Amino acid sequence: MIAIRPPEYFPRSVYMSLMQHADHFVLADTFQYSRQSFQNRSKLRNPNGWQWITVSLKGYAYGDPIRTVTVDNDDRWKEKHWRAFMYNYRSTMYFEFYEDRFRPVFDEDDHEYLGALTCRTVEIQADLMDIDTTITRASELPGEPDTIGAVLDALDVPDAPLLCGQDTVEVDARTDRETRVLDFDLEPYHQNFEGFEPGMSAMDFLFNYGPDAALRIADAGSVAVFDPDADE
Repeated sequence: MIAIRPPEYFPRSVYMSLMQHADHFVLADTFQYSRQSFQNRSKLRNPNGWQWITVSLKGYAYGDPIRTVTVDNDDRWKEKHWRAFMYNYRSTMYFEFYEDRFRPVFDEDDHEYLGALTCRTVEIQADLMDIDTTITRASELPGEPDTIGAVLDALDVPDAPLLCGQDTVEVDARTDRETRVLDFDLEPYHQNFEGFEPGMSAMDFLFNYGPDAALRIADAGSVAVFDPDADE
């Protein structure tokens, strides 16, 4: 199964579950940037509930691909985000265990483009969670395909089913191949502050549960063949 999704900045658990259930995961950094998305922001748990961490951008035009959107490094967003991770998670059981492996993203100086940065955070999370799914950036494929159909053509996998999420099935299922849907139902888990807030970066789960987080995120997802007539 192939999953094709735009990269998210330190993506959510549902995103990582989709990756775990796919055989090949394509980071669609050639797709159009969307402000109303998780492409340059993520949610972290904090004492008041949750907070956004947002990568500052220099500017972009409607229709620009994610890989060409430029990052505003003058805004010192890396320092702000690292402080947010430290403040909210350094007292968790597994923060120090993973710290040295994800800290470098905030020390690097080459984050010129949003696509490369967000792809890197996805790849870091996959590594921390020991996910062995094949990961490819769409910008590395022949012709730099920028639609689902074009990505599938570039991969040259005519019989592989397409795996999509519940929130993207109507778009993804427009291809003329078998489509499967990930149903994701994550039960509340212990977080670092009182109560439970859904939709956090999967780093939240990882810092609290360590290696067990990946197993629980995978178990929260189940795959079914998409039936466009099921609700009629």
